[in-house]
Amino acid sequence: MRRKIGRILGIIIISIWLFIFFGDIFGGESDEYLVESAKFQGTILLLIMLTEIFGFVLNWKYRRTGALIVIFASIALLIFAGLTAGRNVLLAMASSGLPFLIVGILIF
Repeated sequence: MRRKIGRILGIIIISIWLFIFFGDIFGGESDEYLVESAKFQGTILLLIMLTEIFGFVLNWKYRRTGALIVIFASIALLIFAGLTAGRNVLLAMASSGLPFLIVGILIF
């Protein structure tokens, strides 16, 4: 039951993040206003999110391996959010990395 709840939550959280990414890609303004550091941070965030998605998909076949990838990537996302957030660091960490950490623990 715990794994089923973790998988449902994982699908919801990944769907929200994909909605944010696709909304930014297709509905965003031009990239001219972005400074180089923002593009670099966006690239790192995308790589971490792709790792999260890979671990979650791998979880369906190899449960523990996928869960460990999700947990370690969520810790990386927590650290990344803590380093890049200007204000409200705890809110940034709680809204980005914490949901994936909970999902990883539930599916482990």
